[in-house]
Amino acid sequence: MTVTPPSSAPAPRSPRTQRPESVAYMLWLWMGALCGEAVHQVLNVVLTLLNHDVLMSQAKEMAKSAPAGVDEAQLSDAFLRTAAYASVALSAAISLAIIVLLAFLLRSLARRGKRAGTSRRVWFAFSLYFGFRILLTFMVTPAGADVPDWLFAADGMVQILVGVAAVLGLIFSVRVDTLDYTGELEQMRELEKELEQAQREKKRAEQERKRAKDEQRSKRTDREDKR
Repeated sequence: MTVTPPSSAPAPRSPRTQRPESVAYMLWLWMGALCGEAVHQVLNVVLTLLNHDVLMSQAKEMAKSAPAGVDEAQLSDAFLRTAAYASVALSAAISLAIIVLLAFLLRSLARRGKRAGTSRRVWFAFSLYFGFRILLTFMVTPAGADVPDWLFAADGMVQILVGVAAVLGLIFSVRVDTLDYTGELEQMRELEKELEQAQREKKRAEQERKRAKDEQRSKRTDREDKR
């Protein structure tokens, strides 16, 4: 009797559930928009630091408009430089926090977590902002001449690419497959069922109220007939 040796081939894996096509496009587009936004923020910091004269003049105006009021003679170069760099650092920190938040929301959306619906709605709002910012790119004129024109052009092209990718991702985010993926479609169906149930209960209550009034009216009529 011959014994067949155990097969060394691995057991077949269970088929992995794939995302809908619209969800995959949405995630890739928003990922590209997020990377482009990070590049734009880096370029924005570089442009601000290179444009030294405008930066110092803005810091001087901010110091003059302070509630305490500071004379121009009291403003030293070291103070203005510190205030200017502090404002740039604060702006960069806020931008970094927003990018980290968007990355966290996109990760939650990709993993189909409990906050997938909320993540999609937040990204929807930011996509509208990125799309609107494209118009501002053509309307705003660069201030100062300390920065080369090609750097402004590169930053503008990055903003345009970010806006286009975000708007395209927005289009895919409102499709039925995407809403079903995030669970929002099921929530809307449950909400519709609750509204229908509430309407049925309201209609039933009105019918019972009408029936009670009819019974009272009929009893009153019977009493008058007996008299």
